[in-house]
Order: sequence, then C-alpha cells, then structure tokens
Amino acid sequence: MESKNPKRLFNIALFWDVMDLDTVRHKRYIISRVLDFGNERDIRILRKLYGDEEIINTIKRSRSLQKKTANFWSIYFNIPPEEIECLKRSSPKKQ
Repeated sequence: MESKNPKRLFNIALFWDVMDLDTVRHKRYIISRVLDFGNERDIRILRKLYGDEEIINTIKRSRSLQKKTANFWSIYFNIPPEEIECLKRSSPKKQ
C-alpha cells in the first residue's frame, strides 16, 4: 500500500487535531477515527484503502472505539461482541 496523507482522502474535519498522519504507519488510528466519525463517503474510501479484513481486525482490537460504534460494526460485519476489545471493558460499579 502506498503511503498517503489521509487529510486529502477523507473529510478533513476528521483529523483536525493531528498534524502528521500516514495511511500506513497510522492505519489503526485512521480506521478507528473514520469508523467513529466518518460519513458514507469516508467509509467507502476506508474500505477501498484497507479492505474489510483490516477494518475488522481493528474493530476487534481497538480499545478507543466508542461502544455505539463497536456495536454497529459488530452487527454490520457479523462479529461476535465478545471478540471486540472495547466491548469487554466493564464500567465501574455504582455504589
């Protein structure tokens, strides 16, 4: 995969807070950010750029995905929720 600047590929507002991004070195960060906040166009580009297998691996391993995002993609890609790291975390118990 050729290295590219994701700010030129995706909605620039997705990466407003970072200066230097590389599609190869920062792929998990980019995939997570697009899954959490991207629009349909961004998702299409993401799938062309990385492929579903890489996206699924990121969904399973990411601890930073929002739970609602992880739940949605769990259903979309038919991933059992127990295989998704960010869904395994338990919230603190209320006393």
